[in-house]
Amino acid sequence: MRTKRILAMLLGVSMMISIFAGCGGTGKSGQEPVDKAKEGVTTIKFGIHVADPEKQETVTWKIVNAFNKKYEGKYRVEFESAEKSAHDQSMKLEASDGTLPEVFWCDSAQAPEFAGAGHLMNLADFLKNNSETEKALGNSMQEAFQDDKGMQYGLPYQANVEGFFYNKKVLAQAGVKEPTQGTGFDEFLEMCQKLNGAGITPIAQGSTDNYAIWAYLMFLDRYGYSENISKILEDKKGLNNPDMVSCFKKLAKLKEVKAFPENMSTLSYFDAKASFEAGKCAFMNTGAWDAAEFDQKIGDQIGFWWGPTFADSSHNQKCAMKVPSAPICVSAAVAKDAAKKEAVYAFLNFYYSKDAANISYEGSVFPATNYTDVKISDTQYALKAVNQALSADGWTSPKAQPDQILNAAMQNQLYDSMLGVMMGNYKPEEALQKIDEALGNS
Repeated sequence: MRTKRILAMLLGVSMMISIFAGCGGTGKSGQEPVDKAKEGVTTIKFGIHVADPEKQETVTWKIVNAFNKKYEGKYRVEFESAEKSAHDQSMKLEASDGTLPEVFWCDSAQAPEFAGAGHLMNLADFLKNNSETEKALGNSMQEAFQDDKGMQYGLPYQANVEGFFYNKKVLAQAGVKEPTQGTGFDEFLEMCQKLNGAGITPIAQGSTDNYAIWAYLMFLDRYGYSENISKILEDKKGLNNPDMVSCFKKLAKLKEVKAFPENMSTLSYFDAKASFEAGKCAFMNTGAWDAAEFDQKIGDQIGFWWGPTFADSSHNQKCAMKVPSAPICVSAAVAKDAAKKEAVYAFLNFYYSKDAANISYEGSVFPATNYTDVKISDTQYALKAVNQALSADGWTSPKAQPDQILNAAMQNQLYDSMLGVMMGNYKPEEALQKIDEALGNS
């Protein structure tokens, strides 16, 4: 009888072990159940700054899936996803405890700090030993994420192309001619006044997403920002100088002629975009990442413009904005794991391949690479308009997006200052002084 009880107890323990084994967690802290099909496969994590990559970063999601299909049974990439603020915080925490994903999207202001703390792998060796990828990226895309000691701490996630999209039909309804590359600021003010007279808000613009100031960054460059910012940051002399005052006065003038929505202070970037797509506004400050959506909502009536030039500036006026976006970085721990390193190198080579570039263009996203034989379809109207602007003779882009040169505190103050002037909350000199205060405290 005692033997039967012991056997029954052992059987019960065995069943409980089986139950718990079958309920293994799949989260980061849990151990995934053994999948026989994945044995022998090197899996790497890709930390991405959106909660749902399939919907929010569809092109990247497709590239990852194409890589997984190509290398099925050998390598596999899995997303570690969270919306941007949560992602940024997670990367900081994971850097501190040594659990960073092998590959991850990193905020441009955060990446140099990670590199300085030894959390990132130097990708110079990767580029040296993968000449096709090195050539496809080109110098400017690489130099954006090199430190002063030559460390390649990241590679661009994509290329950001930013400016003003406009609705041709809305302009025509107001009797306003389309701008050309080189249209001056005074002419643009006249366009704004005509649009207001026709009951149309000139520029769709919100302020609650404070980073949404992309097209206005070219205003800065047309007053010498990218030429002088390195020395300004080094000497800590500040931005409150005659050139930048003139620049910020142009933002104030746009406020004066009612270029922006009256309720701009309560609008998000997405609210502004909805107004533009509904035909309530003529221009939209954004980037080529919205091209596919504009094709669907506006079609062949979409145009693209680099923004106004300024007669009172002695600096180059042919400033475009095609720049490296935030970097993809690789955890320093990868260098110590031969299998992970091999998988990461294979993924980076694929991510910057012509196949991936084709996926990007099909999704109306500009890749970081410079392949010239990738086609844009006849129905990709927004992307065609952007590409036409990029081919305008003599227009050049800075090495880096102007705000991405700054540390996080200065970035946020730049956004607040520019939007503050656009809403009438700050005078130009006051707004610039606030940026200088952030510089002095950094």
